[in-house]
Amino acid sequence: MRELIDRPQEHFALIRRTDTALTSLAVFIHGFRGNYLTTWGSLSQMLHADADNQAVFADWDYLFVGYDTGQVATYLDIAKVVWGQWSKASQGERPYNRNYDRLALLGHSLGTLGIRQALLAHAAQPKNFLSALHGVSYFGSPINGSPLAKFSFSKIAAALEPGSPQLRMLKAWCKDMYAHRPWRDVRVITGTDDAVVGYVAGELMGWDGDLPPTQTGLDHSDLVKPRQWNSQFFDEIHACLR
Repeated sequence: MRELIDRPQEHFALIRRTDTALTSLAVFIHGFRGNYLTTWGSLSQMLHADADNQAVFADWDYLFVGYDTGQVATYLDIAKVVWGQWSKASQGERPYNRNYDRLALLGHSLGTLGIRQALLAHAAQPKNFLSALHGVSYFGSPINGSPLAKFSFSKIAAALEPGSPQLRMLKAWCKDMYAHRPWRDVRVITGTDDAVVGYVAGELMGWDGDLPPTQTGLDHSDLVKPRQWNSQFFDEIHACLR
């Protein structure tokens, strides 16, 4: 059985088992102008209703957490959301009320850059953050920026422009840090119809820690909105959690 703890004003929703205290937590982070739940379509409803009947998925609790796009200016601001929730979850603080010791991070669009930053800033990470990390998946990651960023007035938009200083710094930092403190291999999923961040797989290769990209025939939004369990989206999540 699963319960849903939903706190819209806090951009927070936790789906957890009530018949047993699981110790594995999968965290979903949305992207630019996204929403902690609606970015992922019906995913939260599907997990709430049927995760316990699915191999691997039954062994995890699920956190959907987000941020106000207008209030973030750097990838570090998003990383702090990840660190803050994992710190509470790993120590069993409210509303978790159980100690998690295994973590999976799944991001969409800008959220993937926040996760990348969370993996890099070792001094700011909660205790045992990297050692608890089991899997990482990036959906529609704008690692080359987005040509649409120039049309937004949000503070974070400057960090999404192709060739932005923040983006160049993140890639250089990634190369240096991965050589010293490597993390679990990262799955990168691209959409062949993704006009927001580009869809040529070769353009997305070359970041330390990333596996070669896999592609799905969807656009930037639809590639994280499943309609049924039998889909590539759930195959990718399964691969991250198994």
